[in-house]
Amino acid sequence: MVGMVVAPPLYSAPMRQMYHPDDLASMDPLVLMKNLDHVRMTSRRLSYILQQQVHLYTPEANQLRDQIDRYVEAERQIEGEMARREIRS
Repeated sequence: MVGMVVAPPLYSAPMRQMYHPDDLASMDPLVLMKNLDHVRMTSRRLSYILQQQVHLYTPEANQLRDQIDRYVEAERQIEGEMARREIRS
């Protein structure tokens, strides 16, 4: 098709999961909640660093964004497992 624009992929590589689903399923509820706290704090800390250091060279900023995305994905994984088990934080 002539003139059709294709959007670039959101990620250059597939998103690497921080936790294997079987590992999450076998975790104690308290460990799940502690891990959830950890990934939330870490992703927010990295976001803060990125906001404060807007002067970062692009590859370094992209590396921070990739780390943030990884922690946000881990947060989703843990929240999904907690929802599956009907655990409230």
